[in-house]
Amino acid sequence: MVGRGSSGGGGEEGFTGRAAIGYDHGYDGQLFYLGLALDERYVEGWVEGCLERIGEDNPEEERFFRDLWDDETQREVVIESLKADCEVRAGR
Repeated sequence: MVGRGSSGGGGEEGFTGRAAIGYDHGYDGQLFYLGLALDERYVEGWVEGCLERIGEDNPEEERFFRDLWDDETQREVVIESLKADCEVRAGR
């Protein structure tokens, strides 16, 4: 698992750059910017932030989504499912 983002207090090394922005948007803001959707680091940070937020209330759901995310053929399913719980904005 990758370290926590700039908001997190985890002991591992945190995200930097666009990955940190994505993490914060997923964890704290519950936002997804379509303008950054092609940036792999943003998306990976965003997914990690969303999954950590979900895991605080429902560890089983977090594990389910992590297992799907690990299967690269299912990543779009995970992204679309997580976007359903976030505010999606066009720009950034």
